[in-house]
Amino acid sequence: MERQLKDIRPTRRDVLKWGGAALAGTWVERITWPMQVRAAGKSNPRGTARHCIFVEMGGCISPMECWDVKQTEQTPKDLDIRKVTSDIFLSKTLFPTMSDHMKDVALVRSMRASELIHFQGQYHTQAGRALNPAIAKEIPGFGSVISAEMDPRRRDTDRFPTYVSTSLTRARAGSIGAGLFPAKFTGLDLDPLTVFEAFSGNTGGVDKVLEERWNMLADIAEASAAERAAIGTVTSDYRAYYREAYGLLNDQRWSRVFKTSEDEKKRYGSDEYGLGLILARNLVAADAGTHFVYVYDGDRWDHHSYIFDHSKANNHYITCARFDKGMSALFDDLQKMPGKEPGKTLFDETLIVCTSEFGRTPYMNPVAGRDHHRLAYTTFFAGGGVKGGRVIGKTDDYGKECIQTGWKHKEQPKMDNTVATMYSALGIDWRKVITNTPSKRAYEYTQKAPPPQWRRIYQRR
Repeated sequence: MERQLKDIRPTRRDVLKWGGAALAGTWVERITWPMQVRAAGKSNPRGTARHCIFVEMGGCISPMECWDVKQTEQTPKDLDIRKVTSDIFLSKTLFPTMSDHMKDVALVRSMRASELIHFQGQYHTQAGRALNPAIAKEIPGFGSVISAEMDPRRRDTDRFPTYVSTSLTRARAGSIGAGLFPAKFTGLDLDPLTVFEAFSGNTGGVDKVLEERWNMLADIAEASAAERAAIGTVTSDYRAYYREAYGLLNDQRWSRVFKTSEDEKKRYGSDEYGLGLILARNLVAADAGTHFVYVYDGDRWDHHSYIFDHSKANNHYITCARFDKGMSALFDDLQKMPGKEPGKTLFDETLIVCTSEFGRTPYMNPVAGRDHHRLAYTTFFAGGGVKGGRVIGKTDDYGKECIQTGWKHKEQPKMDNTVATMYSALGIDWRKVITNTPSKRAYEYTQKAPPPQWRRIYQRR
């Protein structure tokens, strides 16, 4: 008797337990591969980086004490503001070690957000465009676009996923998946608080669980042809997902990625942010196929009250110290590691981008915090060909509004432009347009002209 699919297929809850949440959220009626892609204009991707590490500082950093220092009557007296480059002032209290690295950092202070709500802002940060519910299901995260674009460059020895994220499924917008792209470009989201133990050799029952899931997929493959057709490409997506998982577990390089020491945890921090940066460093250093790592730093920067109150469990002193420790350790390590090209370090070949979904109000609210502000905020660039120690754009004396955009265009740059800059650094044509989408609406790799990159942040080649 032929087995029926209803007897063997997993429930939605089971799928989520498998870690397939991003796959479950992927567009089911995807376009036929290959995609119909055209260029919307002439572009010249710079190709200055082989890798990119993107850090989302969820909840939104306060620029006025951090990347766009404004000394006003509300500035705490203990920040110890110092001049660290000709254009950059920084708090030695908040950033005791990053002060020594700002010569390698370019700050774009003219950013403008489209949203003031975290969910929409985090979606925009991950997708590189504003949320449009009508077509949200087919919109990919920009990490998936990077994965698809870099797929032809993969070598036979590249077994790691091109795109890996950390803790992104915990973000308010979740991990939005590959959208209209094939599910293999979804990216692998890892929990840094558990994966070091799970994959470093102490796997416990992981292999057994994976084998059970693989057998489940084999059972699905034995279902009737009519029922297999009814579920379309979903089974092949999950089969590919677990085939890659099998390959990873059998690759000795994969377990080495999750080797760390107590000393490293002290240098980076042992929370999801510090461990996420260690994981990002190990992935790019392995040179096994991963070229884009998205590190989600939680919502710790959401300081609506008592932002500088030392007595509170979460304040700016604590949050900045976390960032300072982890980012400084990342800089130190990448700058010591040899790159692929002779004479270059891994830092030279890795673009590091740190940003929030929007900014914070210039004036304190009645409970000594800062609320959401979209008219101006700052994005942080380093490595990957970036010329550091410089500032692009300028805000007024309180950081309320942008008074110089920092490029030849009057329009302030948005997250869309940051995404395009990452595409350019990785050698991806940001002007591409996909025309055969499920909704029949063209998908542009980046929106919001004018052209997206800030040439001033790059070194001359």
